[in-house]
Amino acid sequence: MRRKCHTCLCRTCLNVCKCEGCTGKKESCGRYRGFKQLSIFDTPQEPQYHSVPRRSWEYYGISKERYRQLTEYIQSGRYASLASQAAHTANETIAEYILLSVKENKSYDTLRVKWELKEMERIPYCRTDFYGIRRYYFSIFNEKMKEIGK
Repeated sequence: MRRKCHTCLCRTCLNVCKCEGCTGKKESCGRYRGFKQLSIFDTPQEPQYHSVPRRSWEYYGISKERYRQLTEYIQSGRYASLASQAAHTANETIAEYILLSVKENKSYDTLRVKWELKEMERIPYCRTDFYGIRRYYFSIFNEKMKEIGK
């Protein structure tokens, strides 16, 4: 009776492999092909989604007070170009949604309702990813504001 050798994954070389210091099973067993996972695709595909930052406010070093200051800067419109640059740096795809969310103080759910009412296009990310990118946006905007001394 042939059993599977746990060391070399071969079912035919038990008469050759004694599993004690078996070093040359690939050479000694003619039928050994190794474990190969088959794929239905010939070429590796690019991942469909890019990794989305999901860090906390503490990770970015932004307190509640600093968050309120940054929000006021953005809502005032004085730093609109800086805010737009930061949004496009954070994520090109949803930059306009992030700016809309921050400027008008709208939540993800409110923006989703607007989509359901056909007032805007659908946000291509889930709530968790959206807020992760939004926090990342605030960290970028915070760094830009520190560079100009605010």
